[in-house]
Amino acid sequence: MPRTLLLLLLLLGLSACGPRLGHLENIADADISIRQVPTPEQFQIGPGDRISIAVWRHDDLSMDVTVAPDGTISFPLIGTVPVDGKTYTEIRDLLTTSISQYYTDPQVAVNILELQNQKVFIFGEVAQPSVLQLSNEMTILEALTRAGGINQYSRTSNVLLVRGGVDDPHLYTVDVDAIFAKGQMDQLVSLQRGDIVVVPTRTITNASRFFREVSGVLAPFVAGSAVYRNVVSGGAQGTSSALE
Repeated sequence: MPRTLLLLLLLLGLSACGPRLGHLENIADADISIRQVPTPEQFQIGPGDRISIAVWRHDDLSMDVTVAPDGTISFPLIGTVPVDGKTYTEIRDLLTTSISQYYTDPQVAVNILELQNQKVFIFGEVAQPSVLQLSNEMTILEALTRAGGINQYSRTSNVLLVRGGVDDPHLYTVDVDAIFAKGQMDQLVSLQRGDIVVVPTRTITNASRFFREVSGVLAPFVAGSAVYRNVVSGGAQGTSSALE
């Protein structure tokens, strides 16, 4: 069975069967690092992001570069370098190793200039399913607010957080109600690049509508279509955009 269909059926089953949500790990029980915003060293570079590369005593190799839509950069001597999903330290080490074929003990520095690829996806029972750009720390509450807030069909005691994309998805539940009613800050998770937040339906009567919405959002995400490539390469331009 295709991975797309598997994930869609999983999300549909979770939205339609309330008791099953209890078997998922609540965000409060996960490692604390899951709830925290990534450090600069943990940010993964992607299409649309800009980095600076400096090679000591080799000004001809120093440059500012924007990651191409295919997740690569072009670098003198080396040619095309795949950087999508790598941290700036990993890119530095990769360039150092490659340049070492031409120069002895090169000193390479890589810094992040601009992040345009830190996208998160908010859909389900919200007013405006959206793609949001992370410019700084964003909690799940802020993301839901930017998506226009939740609607009358939502069940906010078990909001789903899918982390790791569809290649290695980890599912958590977030009790948004507990944040407001009990002040439980251990439910207040900071979002990371690629996070998918799903606000489930309250009853099974809305399952088919929810399934259509999930299909419309996740299908291009999984398939790597032009729609998704446009999103991750900066098409959203740092703003939220409705997914219809």
